Amino acid sequence: MDYLQITERPPLRKPVWIGAFAGFTDAQEGATRAIRYMVSHLHATKFASIDPEEFYDFTSVRPVAYNNAQGQRVIRWPANDFYYWSDPRGAHDIIFFVGSEPSLRWRTYLDLLMRVMAPYEMDAVVTLGSLLAAAPHTRDAPLSAIVSREDLKPRLHGLRLTESSYQGPVGINAVFVEACKERGLGHINIWGHAAHYVERMANLKVTYSLARQIRATVGFDLPLEPLARQAQDFEAEATNAVAMSVELSTYVKRLEQQFDGEMASQQQEQSHGPSVPELPRAFAEEIDKLLKRTEPEDDASKN
Repeated sequence: MDYLQITERPPLRKPVWIGAFAGFTDAQEGATRAIRYMVSHLHATKFASIDPEEFYDFTSVRPVAYNNAQGQRVIRWPANDFYYWSDPRGAHDIIFFVGSEPSLRWRTYLDLLMRVMAPYEMDAVVTLGSLLAAAPHTRDAPLSAIVSREDLKPRLHGLRLTESSYQGPVGINAVFVEACKERGLGHINIWGHAAHYVERMANLKVTYSLARQIRATVGFDLPLEPLARQAQDFEAEATNAVAMSVELSTYVKRLEQQFDGEMASQQQEQSHGPSVPELPRAFAEEIDKLLKRTEPEDDASKN
């Protein structure tokens, strides 16, 4: 059985892949919501998907039941969907991907992702992630990035570029990055840093920061006003929740002071030399900490 279900092979001009995996590297849904926002507001067209049957342990990654707009009971299975959008003004079209980290057969799963890209001369592969950090929800969500090639760095002007020194168990995002490198595909990994104390809320400030950065990095028109309003609503809701606890309010104020102090220091340093501002030092090691907490199943990478 072919688990890659392709309904169309669109003719795309040197496309850019922009994707995210739901799961541990999608804290507070910051990354996957950014992809879904872009797909929705650009009216991207779905052209392929992956059947989840062979890639998930449904006792740990359970399907979800819900009632649709017509009041019908629907079961939603873990999804891995591909969309395309042809940029009427730019030189590159876009492949959007939103998926879920698989439980099983990682190498087979990655082969399916590569099959989608195979017919095209890819310009670059961009993945988005979101991780919990000591970042105040009242400020713009900080971003950082990792790139695989020197020629991609100019696309990320203004972001702190990091290199992970971590060695140990990894998630599907890291394995996907290595698969891209093996095939000679330039890769950019952009991380949004989400306020760790905000629970059970989709962090739309992370989503907004990621979408805004993608618009600048890839270079296409994307209306951000609706998302900016949603981010403001998220901040107001989170602020009301924090205000219910004196201890938490005090903690957030300390985070704000630390964040503002770091940013002011870096702005002063930039005026004397460095042109690319760093992520505040308090958050600089969050990606490595995230990777160290990632513990995939022993057989996750086996076919």
